Amino acid sequence: MNMFVTHVSINREGYFGAGYGKPDASKPFRCTMELHGQHGKVELNLSPEMSERIVSLVAEEVAAAGRATADALTASIIDHTPQIAA
Repeated sequence: MNMFVTHVSINREGYFGAGYGKPDASKPFRCTMELHGQHGKVELNLSPEMSERIVSLVAEEVAAAGRATADALTASIIDHTPQIAA
């Protein structure tokens, strides 16, 4: 059976971005995922624990992408920097 995720929403519990100010970091994350399969779609409201795991995975991927970009830019700068003969 093939399934795919079409939408993921991550919010702090009790905060949906409609108000002003920062979300309360003491409240847990709540993740909602929309999945499509052979017989239609379903929306899953994940537990705070599972939501926290998804946020951690996303944070790790973002950090890894940032490191890869920084490494590529550094290599490009080194490759294009004229060498000064001593």
